[in-house]
Amino acid sequence: MKIALLLIASMLLIPITAQATETTPSVEDLLKLAEKSIKEIKDYSGVLRKQEQFGSDVEKAIMEFKFARPFKVYIKFRTPHKGREAIFVRGWNDNEVRTHNGDFPDITLNLDPLGNTAMDENHHPISHFGLNSTIRISAKNLRKAMKRNEGEFKVIDGGTLQGQAVWKIEARFPKGGTFIKAKDDETLWDIGQRTGQDTWVIVTANKEFDEPDDVDEGDKVFIPRYYGGQSELWVNKETGLPVKATTMDWSGRLYESYEYSDMKFNQGMSARDFDPDNSKYNF
Repeated sequence: MKIALLLIASMLLIPITAQATETTPSVEDLLKLAEKSIKEIKDYSGVLRKQEQFGSDVEKAIMEFKFARPFKVYIKFRTPHKGREAIFVRGWNDNEVRTHNGDFPDITLNLDPLGNTAMDENHHPISHFGLNSTIRISAKNLRKAMKRNEGEFKVIDGGTLQGQAVWKIEARFPKGGTFIKAKDDETLWDIGQRTGQDTWVIVTANKEFDEPDDVDEGDKVFIPRYYGGQSELWVNKETGLPVKATTMDWSGRLYESYEYSDMKFNQGMSARDFDPDNSKYNF
């Protein structure tokens, strides 16, 4: 009788143990899941914590944001420029950013998203804001390295981040690339667009340039093949969407980090959410 009871007990435990076993996905599995998940989202809001390297300095910012398709962005800074707001809607306002600083003199301006003023303390223009850009950059670099069969990649259980169960992709990339010559009146912004590489990645890889405007005609510019030397991407196990993305340069220094929190999806945002005349905003 005791033997029979033990057999029954052991049989009952088998499915419980099987359910507790979690299969670790591949890098490609997670990239495809993220790309599929973001396509199903029409709008989202949250808080972005970002850190970006500029020379020897790391600029930090915390901002509230709203995003809706096809491409509408509203941003309000918590720090360091408390009260600063910006709105960019593709196809509206001559494709310029409507913004105000939040402190004296608090003048509302329309800015070129790629101009020096709008790009101050920013690796990326507001026209590239959001989860889709985070996924695109990560996927481009990971797939390029896997296709070339170079670098190191692994997926591990990332535990919890902001109370969310996450997978973590860890990757290392070699410092390969090509040299090009700058053309007449070309800045590193122009070279970035010409080569498809991020401008500040180019600045970081070329120590002789402190700013994107420092380049002269005929200067030899190194264009890295990859976005950085190391990257870490935390992906929500349930939604498949990025929670945090961090990139280090080839010396191991932080290049940039983006962490999304307090996320809400498919709330049914309207044009009012991206209207500077909204009474909740201070344009």
